[in-house]
Amino acid sequence: MNAVERFARTLPPESLRRVAKLAANANVAVDLELDLDGAYARVVTRWGGDLCGLLNVLVRAELAALARVHGVSTEGRSPELRARLWDRGAALETGGEEVVRALQPRPVVLGGHLVVQAPPRGLYPPSARWPRALPQPAVACAPADEPDSLDELLAAADRAIGVRLGRRGADKGAWGVRAAALLGVVERGLGEPDWRGDVEIKTVPVALDPSGLWRVVEDPAIAMTEERSAIAKLQRTLWLVRADLDGDDATIISWYLLEWDAPLARLARRYLHERPKGPAGTTQRALYLHKRFFADAGLLATLNGPA
Repeated sequence: MNAVERFARTLPPESLRRVAKLAANANVAVDLELDLDGAYARVVTRWGGDLCGLLNVLVRAELAALARVHGVSTEGRSPELRARLWDRGAALETGGEEVVRALQPRPVVLGGHLVVQAPPRGLYPPSARWPRALPQPAVACAPADEPDSLDELLAAADRAIGVRLGRRGADKGAWGVRAAALLGVVERGLGEPDWRGDVEIKTVPVALDPSGLWRVVEDPAIAMTEERSAIAKLQRTLWLVRADLDGDDATIISWYLLEWDAPLARLARRYLHERPKGPAGTTQRALYLHKRFFADAGLLATLNGPA
């Protein structure tokens, strides 16, 4: 019996039924008469291999109830309880034996929830410390011409780290355009990747969490829905990691070159979603990439430190 199964069995009946509702369909009314075995089956089917996922949907009272049953301190807020219960669940599964992180990666707390940072799977700049420090201001040094090679493009990305992007104003895309210009790449608005039809350049906004780690704070837009080449543009993506600063300013703190493969294709299918793009009442719609993608695709580990 794994940790999810153990924890589900020891949830109070009303909590088990509530979580079973989430596992089935959030729009379904709570069935207070739902058979407990049926509720248990729903929960295990939904979160059987995802202890973080189960703990993240539990509210504090439910976390405290589990903690009392399993001999874990009930002190502190929900994020602290989730972290301690994860430790307890991991110990239950390993019998207290040490396990390498590749087999049992330890989650971090971001936004109050447990997040597993997948290892990096692409190129990124080195760092003298983890998590990365906010870079000191740097002078913009964009190449006079578009880079001739991928090496030159990445060298330009290195030089962009620390450059302040200036006030954005009302145009939400202004920082992305300025960041690409620092690399010598001019956005042409075509249905192909920005640099020579080979590398798409995107910015992804991050901020420091109260835990001291970096987290992605918005789902970046990928393409308008009518662009049939939206997925094709992501075959090779250079993500410029952007942090907001005081005074409506921002800076580049790192970059991450991500090459498409079968696992990334599965992640994209899971995390791409459509929603309105533009001012209130707009009829325009765009494809966005959910911020959880960046934990599973390894970007967070390039900011907070690879395991």
